[in-house]
Amino acid sequence: MSSVAVGNQRSGSSRLSKSNLVTALLVVLAISTIVPGRPALALDPNRSLSQAFHRVWQVPQGLPQATINTILQSSDGYLWLGTPAGLIRFDGVRFTTIADCAGIAPQKLWIHDLCEDHASHLWIATDGVGLIRFRGEQALHYTRENGLPSDTVRCVLVARDGTTWAGTDDGLAHLSNHIEVHGSDRGLLLKDVHALSQASDATIWAGGIGHAIYSFDGSQWNTHELATLPQQTIVRTLSCAEDGTIWVGTSAGLVRYKDGQETLYTENEGLAGDSVYCLARGSDDSLWVGTREGFSRVYGDEITSFGATDGLSQSNVYAICEDREASLWVGTKHGLNQFNDRRTVPFTMREGLPGNNIGPLCNGADGSLWVGTLGSGLARFDGRRFTTLTTADGLASNSIQSLARDTKDRIWAGTQHGLNCLEGGRVTRTYTEAEGLPSSVVTCVCPVPEGSLWVGTPAGIAELQGDRFVRPAEDSLAVRLPVQTLFAQEDGSLLIATTSGVYRYFDVQVAPFTASQVADKDVASIFQDSSQHLFLGTQGNGLFIVGDRRVANVTMRQGLLDDDIAGILADDDDRLWMASGSGLSYTQRIDLLNFAAGKTKTLTTTPFRLSDGTRSYEVQEGVQPCIMKSSDGRIWQSTTRGLMMVDPTRLKRVLPPTPVVIEEVIVNGQPREPDQIHKLRPGSSNLAFEYTALSLVVPMRITFRYKLEGFDNDWIDAGSRREAFYTNLPPGQYQFRVVARNVDENDWETAQPVTFTIQPHFYQTFWFLPLCALALGLAGFGAYRLRVRTIKEQMRAVVAERSRIARELHDTLMQGFSGVTMEMQALAARLQRSNERSTLEEIIRDAANCVRDARRSVAGLRHDPAAESGLSSAIAQAARQLTETREVRLKLNMRNCPLRLPVDVEYNLLRIAQEAIANAVKHSGARSIDVSLDGSGRKIILIVEDDGSGFASPAGTRAGHYGIIGMRERAKQISAHLSIDSEPGFGTTVRVAMAMPDIPRAAEPPARLPTTEEITPS
Repeated sequence: MSSVAVGNQRSGSSRLSKSNLVTALLVVLAISTIVPGRPALALDPNRSLSQAFHRVWQVPQGLPQATINTILQSSDGYLWLGTPAGLIRFDGVRFTTIADCAGIAPQKLWIHDLCEDHASHLWIATDGVGLIRFRGEQALHYTRENGLPSDTVRCVLVARDGTTWAGTDDGLAHLSNHIEVHGSDRGLLLKDVHALSQASDATIWAGGIGHAIYSFDGSQWNTHELATLPQQTIVRTLSCAEDGTIWVGTSAGLVRYKDGQETLYTENEGLAGDSVYCLARGSDDSLWVGTREGFSRVYGDEITSFGATDGLSQSNVYAICEDREASLWVGTKHGLNQFNDRRTVPFTMREGLPGNNIGPLCNGADGSLWVGTLGSGLARFDGRRFTTLTTADGLASNSIQSLARDTKDRIWAGTQHGLNCLEGGRVTRTYTEAEGLPSSVVTCVCPVPEGSLWVGTPAGIAELQGDRFVRPAEDSLAVRLPVQTLFAQEDGSLLIATTSGVYRYFDVQVAPFTASQVADKDVASIFQDSSQHLFLGTQGNGLFIVGDRRVANVTMRQGLLDDDIAGILADDDDRLWMASGSGLSYTQRIDLLNFAAGKTKTLTTTPFRLSDGTRSYEVQEGVQPCIMKSSDGRIWQSTTRGLMMVDPTRLKRVLPPTPVVIEEVIVNGQPREPDQIHKLRPGSSNLAFEYTALSLVVPMRITFRYKLEGFDNDWIDAGSRREAFYTNLPPGQYQFRVVARNVDENDWETAQPVTFTIQPHFYQTFWFLPLCALALGLAGFGAYRLRVRTIKEQMRAVVAERSRIARELHDTLMQGFSGVTMEMQALAARLQRSNERSTLEEIIRDAANCVRDARRSVAGLRHDPAAESGLSSAIAQAARQLTETREVRLKLNMRNCPLRLPVDVEYNLLRIAQEAIANAVKHSGARSIDVSLDGSGRKIILIVEDDGSGFASPAGTRAGHYGIIGMRERAKQISAHLSIDSEPGFGTTVRVAMAMPDIPRAAEPPARLPTTEEITPS
């Protein structure tokens, strides 16, 4: 990295030696560090480029193509990289290669230049495949067939009027409503156009092969010869400044051209290289120059450069771009580089320090800064340069352990071999053990407001009295312990922090520190605020806060960055800064006091991390002091790799709003554009959202939260993750929102949330269940109707079969029985009265009874459904017939039986009653039979009870006697319950119960009155 002054003309250019370059650099640093109140810029021109925060992306870091030919930030915030293998989009974290650009594969798309028009279209100048206008999935392709002079387009420019200029290797094309080629007919004596730019007065400037540049005033081209360039020069790039200056980057150097006057800058004037590839204007009027040997910044009359030896990814700089947050992007042959201002400013040997192993710090009376090193002497920074004192200049040692300034503005430097006193920037006196020091190793120096001076050594403390150092009069162990730091209190007492605890020296007396909780701790730093609270930083025990009546201990558990605190101080905004092995951090002093008072339980500590620009953050322990505040309010810290400065007034960056973009929505594995998913098909239940925040300063520290309205009840914290996944989303209306929080804790929400609807399957609609219920109802009704029809058909078949049986019985069996009976009656009439005739008449009577039963059965088979029921009378008649010839008392009880019952019910109940009565008459020897029929409730109950001999079990009936089995079968046929209760000697009860069958109300006659009848044998 180098810096030089720039002259106005080549003949007056400064030719500086290497030492003078360093001097000029330090002037720049002085402006940055000493002059307070300058507005903060993203890349401060008053800082050295080596002090910027530098990040590099190469192929191992995810860069798809190492060589960057051109860089452009589009209006939506994305960074676009043109490479020899396609177009790449970058959001600060992810690189995305455009797979299809106007149907051209990336490996065939060699990009020379990029430009954006007013409608946010990208114009892509390519090698061999023409000019492409690209936006999203839309692209227009211009080639020779469309009127371009050549398919190799080296540069492209969108003018203020919205038209496009394209420089090719065979002429210049102007694209408006049509393509117009500019050539010699318009005064342009240039065929191979490499560079285009537009001035503030709308003049178009062009350059290419040759040592001339060309301007177009709207009607014709004018030629401007550059006398400072060789004739075989290539003008590769042009940049027009607001003041009318034309900067010309060529293969032979950088030319500043204005009003016909030109000045050439090369390596001799501090340019990184003579061969210039690209130019870019900065927001602060800087000019960035990319060359074959690195890049340079031209700001005012200064040129500073940065190359591969300074950390650039590669020497050949092909592209430079400053984004809207003023970060600088540099594309080389082997990587992408980003430069940001650090919130901290590092100083190392590259900035002029004699060494990077920094020791104690001290303010000079004249505003200068004294910096001790461990092995490289003592440096003084006067705002322009670092000057160094070593043993050759009278220092006792080049290893400085402690620094302090006394009330007489003398600088005291404690070293490994004695104590030096400096006045006017020179060593005036050296003190060693010969002058009374307990040890020549001086670990700390403490000036007392009254004018005396105390020093601490590994062998104890001593006070300067006259020309000698004197130990305290009290010769106790406490004053001979190794001392780490000393602190003079306003009451005149001296706090002595030793390796064995803290002591207080007052009025020639040494005693343990009054706060017993701290007395035995390893204290490395002491600070007292305006309210007389003491803050003691320890090694391993955190921070102790000592007030009037309370001592509080704060550690990492309560929010500290580290429990090892090597230095403490307060800035002008009442923040307490602490230096530790984990870095520099700060917290509000009032928060610490509230914690000490028991008002809060935890603290908020703000650390400085590497991503904040802290190149080396580990504090240098064992030196006093390791942290200090300069007169302009800035904080300085000693580190193991240089000196670090923090400006508390620039802790917050002022950045433009951060665009939050939802890039893509993946629906069931298929990528979709966010504006194309307003209505999703049924089953589109798995969605992934890819989003980003287009802030490129520290994108890794941007955090996100998102919410899918219609599904999520609260915001989801995603951290730095830039994807959200949802599975099995139900149908409905949704809106996906994203909020990003940048490093300064500002929240930004996406301007266009994704609103969409997932349509339901037909079975997920609100009318599906009612429709299903209706369908089930219709199906049930249809099944019922089908069942009724089937039953009716079965009944018709049963009635038809019964009618057939009735006909057959009537025409065959009954006619035969009737004929037999008549013949037997005729025979009986011819016989004389005798026993045989009586027997025959009895047979005739039995036959008549059988015929009568058969007629009754036939009548039952032919029963008319519309006829009234005769169940009560039928049972009564059957009972009388079965008992009239027996010595049996018959009791009938018929109550409220409907007149009309289904035919099969009447028939089967009658047969059950007949069978029960017949069994009682024939087999039980019953003297009394009670028959009852009750249909008054919702049931029909038939009971036949006798007082006969009974039996043990119905299953015990003899083979061939199937009456009981028949009764059970008939009861089952009509869905009735049959029970038979019988015990030997106690009679038998047959009970039949069934639910009352449905009887149509239109045809339901009134119920019969109850009938009771008792028949006794004569």
